Amino acid sequence: MADEFLSQEEVNLLLETLGKEEKKEVSKEEEKVKPLDLNLFERISAGRMPGLELIFEKWASSLRKGLTSLVATIPDVYKENISIVRFREFISKLPLPCAIGILVIEPLVGQSLIAIDPKLIYMVVSNIFGGGAKPYKIEGKDFTRIELRLIQRLLNICYQELEHAWSPFLSAKIVPVGIETNPALLTIARAKEKFILLKLNIVIENNEGYIYLAIPETSISPYKDLLKSSAGVEFKGIKKEILKIYEGVPLKLEVVLGRSQISFQKLLELKVGDVIVLDRPLKEPLEAKVENIPKLLVFLGQVGRKKAIKIAKDSYKED
Repeated sequence: MADEFLSQEEVNLLLETLGKEEKKEVSKEEEKVKPLDLNLFERISAGRMPGLELIFEKWASSLRKGLTSLVATIPDVYKENISIVRFREFISKLPLPCAIGILVIEPLVGQSLIAIDPKLIYMVVSNIFGGGAKPYKIEGKDFTRIELRLIQRLLNICYQELEHAWSPFLSAKIVPVGIETNPALLTIARAKEKFILLKLNIVIENNEGYIYLAIPETSISPYKDLLKSSAGVEFKGIKKEILKIYEGVPLKLEVVLGRSQISFQKLLELKVGDVIVLDRPLKEPLEAKVENIPKLLVFLGQVGRKKAIKIAKDSYKED
């Protein structure tokens, strides 16, 4: 019976072994459990950025005017939807071939894409050459030189109007990078990178085509606080419209030759030929007023048979 009991040394060794196993299990659990980073859940929602929606609305509206210069009929442009998709998901849905313009929207970081539905390209080609705006089968067909030239013109219109759409709140510059016709060859982003995707529906003679604008989510992130509020964008846009209205308003401009003080008695004695000396030296610029407000300093001169003034300083304040 004595042989069935463990010695003290064996008991101690057994306890140490069990303790080490428990520590290993705890350490494994600690490795699995990581602190939750709330920033991972902070994602841009296109629906919560009225400023960005305003830019997209303006782009769609101005594209209608831009495309009118290219096709014989007036097209209709509708903003179909705004979504957030992964880069791999977006390019997998594009047909082959597809006209894809690669661009940079400075000062945004990263490259964006404008993809034109090939059906829209063939509709425009047909319309330009006098036919109806009807789409054709395009699977596996390469674009001709004429079609590639038309694609470049379409993209130039898109670039120009997109730059104009950003202008009310951000001095953006569109820098074209290149054109790709095979979506599978695009390598501007990682497969899982997220893009804000705008889909525009273009209708020409009851036939539909699409234009996509894809902007990296990381490009918009630095400006998301600004884009969450459209008040500033709307105000700047309204301000420009107001300035346009007031550009044609006539204003009274007058030049003050100088000043002098005389007594009432001398005023009564004035007659033709008398000379009154003014306080301005001959070579000193004169004061010009706009609606009785001093605005300019000018020099007096002559153009033809009329007096004229030459601006010496574009802003003026009385001391």
